[in-house]
Amino acid sequence: MTSFPANYSAFGSTHPVYDRAGDRVRWFCPWHISDQASLVRLLDAVAVLEQRERPGRVTIRVVSSGDLSPQARQFLGARGFQVEARMPLDDASGRVVTYIALLRDSRRSSSADSGSERALLADITAASPKGAAAIREEFCRAGGFRVERVGPGTLSAADVDRLVGMHRETFPTFPYAFEHKLALMLGAPDAYLMSQVRSVRNGLIYAFSNLEINTVTLEDGSHLCLAEYDNTMRLATCPELGELKSLGAMLRLELALRARDRGVDLCHAESRASLGAINRISYDLGMKFGGTLEKHVLISGPSDISYQHPSRCESMNVWYLNRAQLADLETPSTL
Repeated sequence: MTSFPANYSAFGSTHPVYDRAGDRVRWFCPWHISDQASLVRLLDAVAVLEQRERPGRVTIRVVSSGDLSPQARQFLGARGFQVEARMPLDDASGRVVTYIALLRDSRRSSSADSGSERALLADITAASPKGAAAIREEFCRAGGFRVERVGPGTLSAADVDRLVGMHRETFPTFPYAFEHKLALMLGAPDAYLMSQVRSVRNGLIYAFSNLEINTVTLEDGSHLCLAEYDNTMRLATCPELGELKSLGAMLRLELALRARDRGVDLCHAESRASLGAINRISYDLGMKFGGTLEKHVLISGPSDISYQHPSRCESMNVWYLNRAQLADLETPSTL
């Protein structure tokens, strides 16, 4: 077991890692969970690191054939763990990726604050999602902007400065320094897909998003290709954008299509439960809601909720597109 490098993600790590900055243990377990014996093996494997570090939370993702049974959930509950979210895979086995968590009191939300998050989510999902065609139409109708793929040699020094400033404006508190992560992403184009929106009038960047791709090798030798959205951001106040609100959705759509072309099995996002806009982007794209990770990550930014018990850590809503849902996305002619 190794310490988690504070700057970067470990969402596909197949051994338990400790994120000291975020005070959490994270693990994508490569073992198939099928019975109580496999659950015992799972929890025993993470126990040494959990007992040594005493983190605020433990987050484990597991793969099982179908949802975990009531008996499995009861067994987990007796050990202090709970199921927080689920993401069904589209394959013949009916496999599901499930988030299992152990939470200390410091990472539990009050009922009032959790209720506010649920109310915000209900308000978003009360309307029908826009869908890919409407997102494309809104973006094209506005005119004056283009979607660009970002990779080695595509950014000027001024572009980098603008993206770093945009990130600091969007996320005043974040687990890592974005300028360092951006340099890493530019040097690893196979692992990171990046896109941005640039004005054709003044040449400036107004929005950015990326996908981190990680292929997990499971214990039976099969592979699971995962893609996680990260750093979706746009300038908060900008007269040049007018009423155009689809920048983030357009970028996520373009990245989803690229993920589909790469053969990704599951494309997902963990979005701040306190902010309607980022969750609406996922919902409008057609992503499915998988659950909420309670006080999951050290992050801050604009919020639509006045919390009764504010915390340095925020809850995150899980959204996903599996292979079938990725296949159903319309391919915009503008990309």
